[in-house]
Amino acid sequence: MRMKMVRCLMLMCVFLVACTTHTPQKRMAKKKRSNIRCFEKLDTADVNKRFLEYRKKEEKDFPEEEFMYPPSQCEYTDAAGNVITVTKTEVGYVTTKLKKGSLFGEYRCYFMNGNIQKSGEYYYQSFNCGIWREYDMKGYLIKETDMDKPYKNYSWQKVLDFVKKRNIDLYDERTSIDRYINEENISCWNISWFNARLTLPRYTIIDARKGRIITDGISHGMK
Repeated sequence: MRMKMVRCLMLMCVFLVACTTHTPQKRMAKKKRSNIRCFEKLDTADVNKRFLEYRKKEEKDFPEEEFMYPPSQCEYTDAAGNVITVTKTEVGYVTTKLKKGSLFGEYRCYFMNGNIQKSGEYYYQSFNCGIWREYDMKGYLIKETDMDKPYKNYSWQKVLDFVKKRNIDLYDERTSIDRYINEENISCWNISWFNARLTLPRYTIIDARKGRIITDGISHGMK
């Protein structure tokens, strides 16, 4: 359980950067506000209660540890079977929702008053995907970003085709799929996995513009 929570916190750190590095309020006011309004709101009272309950559970499970900071995180499973993680930051709250067995989850960032600030989807290990939306303090939509656009020529479906041909297990914790834009402004997919016949992981980097394999080999720097 402890290791699972550590992995969740590592992933949350990625989201916290996205949440806490948002455009400052003064600059946000200059953005053109749409007429689209989202009334989604986080029940902060319920969340803060869950923080306390989760801290009590941690103290019971790990009596040897000394918890120095106020409770500001929790993980639980809702009635629909989704694993929910919530973290409180200096500027608001960050939540993730991932259904058991799913590769993709939902992300939300809320202002301190519980109003929605940012929403989107993510691959359970790393990258953001789909349409991400940002809102002002009153819930009006101020920005939309298509995270998949740089990779439209080599979509997730083509990644799945590649994975199938290589017999890669996406649910293996050692399998890693990420995507990024490199220094040459090339959109890339980076896929690494363990081959049953090898003790070292294989990895492949694919140019998402043309579907061309840039690198395909064995990683000697990974364990």
